[in-house]
Amino acid sequence: MFILIVCFLGAANHFGADFKKPAGAAVAVLSIMSLAVPVTAGGGHPAGGDATELSKLWKPFDEVAIQTHVADGKTVFVDVTADWCVTCQVNKAFILGRDSVMARLKAPNVVAMQADWTRPSDDIAHYLAGFGRYGIPFDVVYGPGAPKGVVLPELLSEDAVMGAFAKAAKKP
Repeated sequence: MFILIVCFLGAANHFGADFKKPAGAAVAVLSIMSLAVPVTAGGGHPAGGDATELSKLWKPFDEVAIQTHVADGKTVFVDVTADWCVTCQVNKAFILGRDSVMARLKAPNVVAMQADWTRPSDDIAHYLAGFGRYGIPFDVVYGPGAPKGVVLPELLSEDAVMGAFAKAAKKP
């Protein structure tokens, strides 16, 4: 974390931030806060779940199969992620890996799909564009109560994920 803050402040300095002026000081404070918020929002420590266990849950992304699963009464969680996406890694470590969220992802009526955009893919880009999105992280929960999906915020919270599951799972 310290290294990220130093790198961020170094980049701000390189691009002309004068930390003695109010605007430069604001850049410094906002830089530190923007990097600290993901840690404090997750309680400051990774979730209880095992990262290996989480990685075993994911099925490959298949946009066509989403509606088939929903028609069968299942809830589908789609996680569009990439190895280079810092926010994606924070979401995995602090929210998706939590015991309560993992228990929901493991439920027999839930299909967890992961679209890995580490290497750009036209299929994933098309999927994102369908929501007017062009960047990641991007998470959506589909189900009988939300066949078009419940789009989650980029920085996940346990409440947002569990709320989306509840809404999507409801029968219309």
